[in-house]
Amino acid sequence: MTHPFSILRVALALGLSVAVLTGAAQAQQVIKFSPEATVACIAQAKTEGTRMDCVGTSAKACFNRIKGRSTGDIAACMAQETNFWQRRMDKALDAMREKAKAEDAAFMKTAKAKYVPFKLTEDLETMQERWAAFREARCAVEAMMRRGTRFTSTAAASCVMQETARQAMFLETAVAYQK
Repeated sequence: MTHPFSILRVALALGLSVAVLTGAAQAQQVIKFSPEATVACIAQAKTEGTRMDCVGTSAKACFNRIKGRSTGDIAACMAQETNFWQRRMDKALDAMREKAKAEDAAFMKTAKAKYVPFKLTEDLETMQERWAAFREARCAVEAMMRRGTRFTSTAAASCVMQETARQAMFLETAVAYQK
């Protein structure tokens, strides 16, 4: 059953409410985020696994600069890194859409096209839609496993950051793939 409200948004709201209630006396600080630490880490990484180890490096640098940080501050830094990965993912997805169109057009001119009626463009869109639903469900579970604690928002934020980065890296690799 689908709910009219995003489960992840509700989980984040609950987590942020807990963070606000427990840290209401302390005003949330200005978040100073730069993706430089993550970019530098990725530049030195040699494998997909070591690139994934870089995810969160800039978020960590961001929240480590905040004195007396709250879970809300930590989640905000993670959200900033998620935005960095979202932009990379969007750019790679656009490039992959163009590549898929060109590959579909070229394939349709081959004899194999009548035996393989599938289109990369359609499969790409299906994958992205299902990935978005998976990310939301996965991260809602991560958050709800910590419901009632002060870690609900950070669990959700970390999960969204990790999954968005993973998809961005997948799409970047797909764009670079040569037959």
